[in-house]
Amino acid sequence: MLKPLAPLALALALAGCASFPSESYGIGIGSHHSVPAATLMQHPELYSGKPVIVQGTIAEVCPKRGCWMKLRDGERVLQVTFKDGSFTMPLDCAGREARISGVFTYTRGDNPKLALVATGVGLLPR
Repeated sequence: MLKPLAPLALALALAGCASFPSESYGIGIGSHHSVPAATLMQHPELYSGKPVIVQGTIAEVCPKRGCWMKLRDGERVLQVTFKDGSFTMPLDCAGREARISGVFTYTRGDNPKLALVATGVGLLPR
């Protein structure tokens, strides 16, 4: 009777090895494929105006309320705000790896802007 359960047990054990968020804010992220923050920032025109799940390290978080955060790739900065101010982040989450879902926008010009209005954030285990 236990043999039919062996594949299920193996699948559950292997799923535990994946990088799933240990803390979630906003709506759930799910297990959809994510785009590395560096890729998004290097090729913003490919993602502008589209919903994305981006994964990267939080470089900075609003020190007063946790109402925004930034991801960096060298000189490039991705400004992350939270849709309708519906959630905030822990003030000590800088340096943590995160998966962030939302709509990405890229504004061209002399001072290009990379922005993500997030609907959900998952902090990965430390």
